Formats: sequence, structure tokens, C-alpha cells
Amino acid sequence: APCPWCGAAVDSKQLADFSKGKRLNVERQQRFCTSHKQKSAMATWESKAYPQVEWGPELEARFAKHRDHLLAIINGGASHYRAALADKIELGQERTAKKQGNMIPGYYGPRGFNAMTDYLVREFSDMLMKKAARDKVIAGRGVPMFIESVLVAELGVRLIMEDMRVSPEKARRILEETKDLGGLVHPEVR
Repeated sequence: APCPWCGAAVDSKQLADFSKGKRLNVERQQRFCTSHKQKSAMATWESKAYPQVEWGPELEARFAKHRDHLLAIINGGASHYRAALADKIELGQERTAKKQGNMIPGYYGPRGFNAMTDYLVREFSDMLMKKAARDKVIAGRGVPMFIESVLVAELGVRLIMEDMRVSPEKARRILEETKDLGGLVHPEVR
């Protein structure tokens, strides 16, 4: 049967169980659509053997293990994402967050993005404000954009490397390929 909202093929029983024989109004159609997408995302998650994320103090402790690596990037050290941002600044591209694209750190999703951003702002914002006066990559799009497009991405890659025991290149690929999945499995916590 087709999803009444997005038209994707869905399990007829899942649709019947959700609708309980009643016609679905727009709000319930959207809810069903989200529900079947999340169910599908969870099946993909399990088939790819992505880890269960331990939220809270455990995750903060994992962030802290990468502080020195992130500090080196802030100080101009080698970074795939810093180099990409420097190129965009040089070419005058993507001047706004909207144009920057999806900055979700892969399967960590919006919830992970918020947790990482909160940690990075607490840990580095004062230092970044001072560095912005002398560092054109930090100053180029501002401290918030540097945190979101460079530090969150680098931290996400480091966590994925640990989780999946893969190289930085493979972790970057996983981060990119799982952004939509992360949005469904780990949405923003309200």
C-alpha cells in the first residue's frame, strides 16, 4: 500500500494498524509517514550494525577525549573540514548557514549535533573569539559557523572512527551517508 503522505510503498498491515479503520486527516498522515520512515531507518540501522548511542555524561566523556585533536584544528592544524571551509571562503561560496547544507554529524543526528555544539561552545567559544582576530578561516564565516561546519564534523568523524573501527576517510563517508538516517533515528530532543 502507498503511504498516504509521501506515496512510498509501506506494509499494508502497518497502515491498517495505524489508521484503525478510520480515514487519516493531514496531521495523522504526517505522523504515519514519520512512523514508517523511522521504522525503516531502524531496520537499516540494525542491518548496518551502527552502535547504540550512550547519551549524557558518557557521550560528554567521549567528546573530552578528542579535546586535544580539536584544539590542534583550532590552532590551524590539518583538518579535512577546515580546509573545505577555507576553500569556500576563498571562493566566496556558501556565505550563510542555509547555503552551508546539512551539518548533521551522520548517524548521531540532530540530537548529536546539539550535544556536540553545546560541548564545543562551552569548551572553545572564548578561545575562538580571540583567535578570530588573527585566523581568517575562523573569522571568514564567524565562530558559530566554524564550530558547526568544522568542529562538529571533525568530532563526529572521530566518534564514528571509534564506533566502527574505521579510517578517517571511511568515517567521513559514513558521516555523509548517514545524515538522513541520523535525522530519523536521533531527532532533536524537545
